[in-house]
Amino acid sequence: MVIDLLQAPRNMHPSTFNTHASFDVVLIAVCLAGIRRATGLTLQTSYLSSKSHQRILGTVVGVGERLFDVAVAFMCAYPSVFRREQVPRPRSESPD
Repeated sequence: MVIDLLQAPRNMHPSTFNTHASFDVVLIAVCLAGIRRATGLTLQTSYLSSKSHQRILGTVVGVGERLFDVAVAFMCAYPSVFRREQVPRPRSESPD
């Protein structure tokens, strides 16, 4: 039995399903932006054969980057609620 992930379940209105799926895609894009910022790892679009798919994926990732920036700006605007954690620097070992 093959499940079609792009088809709304029978008990869900198609527009509700599209909204839900779009929200999921945006959340994944924001997570990818956070991963890129924290680790430097980025999503390769060159493995996609279609230029239109590469463009769409690039647009989605760009939206995630912008939303990540908005979330960070919002958090910085409220320092009484959000604080930056001081990460200890690793000690450099001196050759003895």
